[in-house]
This record gives sequence, C-alpha cells and structure tokens, in this order.
Amino acid sequence: MNNHVSEVMTTDDVVNYLKVSRKTLLKLVRNGEIPARKVGKNYRYLRKELEKYLLSNDSVNYFEH
Repeated sequence: MNNHVSEVMTTDDVVNYLKVSRKTLLKLVRNGEIPARKVGKNYRYLRKELEKYLLSNDSVNYFEH
C-alpha cells in the first residue's frame, strides 16, 4: 500500500485518533485550528498536519491550569 494513502484520514479516523467527538472536531475545523480539505461532502485530513497541531504552541494544555 502507498504510504501517502495511510496519511490521509477521514473524519471518523481523526475522531478516534484525537479522542474527541465529531462535533468538537468539526468545530476545530470551522475555526481553522485543524486543517482539512473538503472532498465531495466529506472532509479529509493529513496525519502530519494533525501531529503538527498536537505539537504546536497554540494547543492549550488544560492540565497545567
């Protein structure tokens, strides 16, 4: 299988990966916090972009508060 294919994730994949609800994920997409590409009626995400989001300084660590 092509490595690039495994890097593309569906909304369900990302919900499971990030352990968030679908509603929360779509809110993050609408707010521009998580990049996504609309393909037809569905979003697609790149795993490397999700990893950047998780590692970014913009992410809030709620355990520090």
